[in-house]
Order: sequence, then C-alpha cells, then structure tokens
Amino acid sequence: MAEATDLLTYVCAACGVEQTAPVVPSMCKGCGETGEARDFPTRETLTIREQNDQFRTGLVLPTGCSLPGTVVVTAGIRARGRDFETAAYLAVAKDTAFTEDNDPWGDHGFGVVTVKDERLYWKIDLYDRALEYGSPEPTDPAKTHRILTILFPSEY
Repeated sequence: MAEATDLLTYVCAACGVEQTAPVVPSMCKGCGETGEARDFPTRETLTIREQNDQFRTGLVLPTGCSLPGTVVVTAGIRARGRDFETAAYLAVAKDTAFTEDNDPWGDHGFGVVTVKDERLYWKIDLYDRALEYGSPEPTDPAKTHRILTILFPSEY
C-alpha cells in the first residue's frame, strides 16, 4: 500500500474533480471521463501552468508580472533586429496553442510560435533563487526563479 507521501492530487481536465492516488488515474471518479495522463494533470502541474502563463503574458502587460524571473533571447534572435525581437516577445506572450507535441507535460513551459515567417521556440526553466539548480519547490515563487528563453530551433 502506498504511503501518504506517495500520493498526488490529480485533476480531471473534463470536470475539475480532484482525486488523490499513487499513480495517474485513467478515469475520473466524478464524471467517468477516461483519458491519458495529460487528461489528469497534478495540482502542482496546474499551479506551474498558471504561473508560467502569468509570467509569459506579463511580458506585454504594463504592470508586468510579480513572479521572479528573467527573459533572454539568443544571439540569433537579437541579430534579427529590435522589431523582430519585439515581435517575438509579443508572439510568446500571446501564445495559446498548447498541444501534446509542444507541451508534453501540460505545464505551458514550452511553445512554438511564428514571427515574420520564422519558426521560434520558447521555453521556461524553473531554477532556485540562486540560479544554480532546479527549483526545490517549483510552485513556490519565493523559491523559484523563471528563465524564459526565446530561440530559433537551430539554436536548441
């Protein structure tokens, strides 16, 4: 039998019912919906998704975003000039096209956008506040510093 510490809370994407289990469920106990792991994300994944979306959309908000983080672009993006770089920021901030192919973990930590007929990747990494290791608690803004990188696929 699983220890209480081995249990995670999963959320049905169809109805929002939460269920605690040692493994990803394949059927919702609330609505009966069946699906794959992506259809039952953990509560942690949903929190990280919300925070990642806040961080990205904050790129174009006058108030920015209160979550700690840094945005970087690669030399290839920078070499295309200020207008291209600005268009890249806007495209990333407005990206909502999340699929299993470009967002396999469901945390909105990776995406693909097109700017002036050029395909770009963006990714968010979650570091500890000292920027030395991965965050010890990715859902805790006091212990997490996001790094959003915008790059060409050839620079990945």
